[in-house]
Amino acid sequence: MSRLAVLLIAFAALTEAAKLPKSWKVCRRSDSKMNECLKVATKNAIQDLKNGNPQLGVLPLDPLRFDRLILDQGSGPVSIKLDFRNLDLIGISSAKVEKMKADWANYNLEAEVTFGKKIMLLGDYTISGKVLVLPITGAGKCNLTFDNFVAKLAAKGREVVKGNQKYMQVDKFTVAIETSRLHVYLANLFNGDKTLGNQMNIFLNENWQDILKELKPTISSAFGAAFKEIANRVFSKIPINQIAPM
Repeated sequence: MSRLAVLLIAFAALTEAAKLPKSWKVCRRSDSKMNECLKVATKNAIQDLKNGNPQLGVLPLDPLRFDRLILDQGSGPVSIKLDFRNLDLIGISSAKVEKMKADWANYNLEAEVTFGKKIMLLGDYTISGKVLVLPITGAGKCNLTFDNFVAKLAAKGREVVKGNQKYMQVDKFTVAIETSRLHVYLANLFNGDKTLGNQMNIFLNENWQDILKELKPTISSAFGAAFKEIANRVFSKIPINQIAPM
């Protein structure tokens, strides 16, 4: 067999339509309670993807890894350069879909999701700059814990035809986040000075709303990019008539 033939067969195998996993719920567009059905279907899908799905090319969702997030805030009350690496989002599998709205004709999806009592971002950090009036510097492990975390999601897409099948391509995925409380812990601040480090962590937690205000755009953008990739891995493999038949 020629090398070209082997490549064509391999490509066909990769692009072949996958079947909807048996544990996933089918929600018909003609159903008057379709959006309610999709709330359950989405939760089932998240649980199924918790440990990843090789057939769909989806890596484990819990924890969800972010290789790097950078916040470079040059002005304002919080003026810092904060570099996160190897950041794990823990608790995404606790997601509960509170609201869901699907417009399949225009390939638009909206949802409001809550994530249990707490979710955490754990990883490595480096920081330098000022928080309000205090200078800050450090490098080490970090823990950002969010209480009563809520995410409002919006996916805007379009139809893509492959072979005789129609698929959804997500072009834009936005995430707006809210939390009732952010808890911050940065280890090894000020070159390991425990007294200064403890005082700064207390100060950060007393002023958590100011910290969250600066973190929100970076976290929302990172979540949006990650969820867009996950959605497209699923939607590019499973035809839309399997996910939401007429």
